Amino acid sequence: MSIWQANLSSVRFPIRWRWMALVSTTVALAVLIVSLILLNMERDAWLKSQQAQARVMVERLGDEVKSYMLAGRKLDKTQVDIIVTGFREKVPTVLGIQVQYADGELHNYAEVGETVPLSKDNKAESAKHLLLSDDLWYVQPVSYASARVGSIAVRFSGDEWRSLANRFIASTLMVAVIVILLSSIAAYWVATRMSRPLEALAMAARHVADGDFSTRIHIRGNDEISDAGEQFNHMVSELAHKEKLRDAFGRYLNPELVNDMFDENASAPVSRRQPVAVLFADMVGFTAFSESNPSEEVVRVLNRHFEMFHRIIDYYGGHVDKYIGDAVMAVFNHPHEDEAHVRHAAMAGLAITLACTQLNKANPDAPEIVFRVGINHGEAIVGNIGAAERLEYTVIGDAVNVASRMTGLGEGGEVVLSQNTFREIGKGFSFDDIGRKTIKGIQKTINCGRLVADDARVAVNLQHAVSLAFDLTVKKEEKHMEESSLATTEAA
Repeated sequence: MSIWQANLSSVRFPIRWRWMALVSTTVALAVLIVSLILLNMERDAWLKSQQAQARVMVERLGDEVKSYMLAGRKLDKTQVDIIVTGFREKVPTVLGIQVQYADGELHNYAEVGETVPLSKDNKAESAKHLLLSDDLWYVQPVSYASARVGSIAVRFSGDEWRSLANRFIASTLMVAVIVILLSSIAAYWVATRMSRPLEALAMAARHVADGDFSTRIHIRGNDEISDAGEQFNHMVSELAHKEKLRDAFGRYLNPELVNDMFDENASAPVSRRQPVAVLFADMVGFTAFSESNPSEEVVRVLNRHFEMFHRIIDYYGGHVDKYIGDAVMAVFNHPHEDEAHVRHAAMAGLAITLACTQLNKANPDAPEIVFRVGINHGEAIVGNIGAAERLEYTVIGDAVNVASRMTGLGEGGEVVLSQNTFREIGKGFSFDDIGRKTIKGIQKTINCGRLVADDARVAVNLQHAVSLAFDLTVKKEEKHMEESSLATTEAA
């Protein structure tokens, strides 16, 4: 199959449009053929009318000049010029005139054009009858008694025919448009009645493909189409059940891994080494906070912060790998490739510290909650870790361990990273050096520092991400509170 055939086969062309196009094309061709036939008939009729008029005018002109043409004297030829010029001025449709004398002398008047019926070498011997050429030349020999004294050729304007043809074409087009429109509407209506059940099935399939598993088809009749609709409704019910299972697993496992598990065509995850950026965010003073507050409040506060962190991490292209008590671990450049993953991880870390500040401002009476963030980049092992009965698809390696240790080097609201990681971030940031640090499990000391955003555009982007996450989190909490209040009211 050629490329154009493949492209053509991929174009969607609904049945109703096919019918309408077929009927419209057929009617248009019929109208075109009829119009050409009528136009040709009109031209023939006009030419005959023009020829009849030309015969009368040219014969009259020949009667006026034949005596002078017979004499052939110079003075007589001057009189012929006067008569011919006067004739041309009286008849506005005449563009040019040729007069040929018996001796072959040829006089041209006004616009005779390039194609002329008479010339010095042609004495119009063949013009023994009236002739109207394609250039609207009307040629007639001039005779006195039975003697041939010359010929006269008159060129008439074709403006009248062009005007007539334009009017005819305009009228024909108007009629054609009306006929095509009416026939297209009729064809469209008939095709719609025939294809509506199929289109409803296709539309429902698109809704299901977009994730709307509440879609159902209203079954009418008892034929093959109704059977297809019943099977479709059954299929959607099964897909909805499967999606509920996917969502349930997605709350506890990596959503990308869950999607692969439910994708029948996806291969099993393969362990491999891959460069990643790892982010850890750890709550400062969690032990004291958990001991002085009810467990429900502790869970509520953590969930609220983790909700915002999750949205921020997702905004910058990363994903939450796991929650570890009061800490969250996020990975960038896995499972989706991201050339700027180190920069995005750094911006997510700064946005998390800003999010904590905004949440504290929104709850001035509550204890201040702050997180410290550690970031590192490097090569890590990506794969299934755990027992055969309980696996976790995650990342391990020194890059992860160093990122975790970085959180312990900073204070609340700070983002700490290595100088090597900072060099991969790009412009718009500065490195506040805190010296070389010994990291547990790493033989060499690492030069570490705090990350600071210097560029105004970076600050605007961070604030936008935090505001978006804050709005979505607050709306979700408000909706949850409304649902809880409604459930309580109904129970009462």
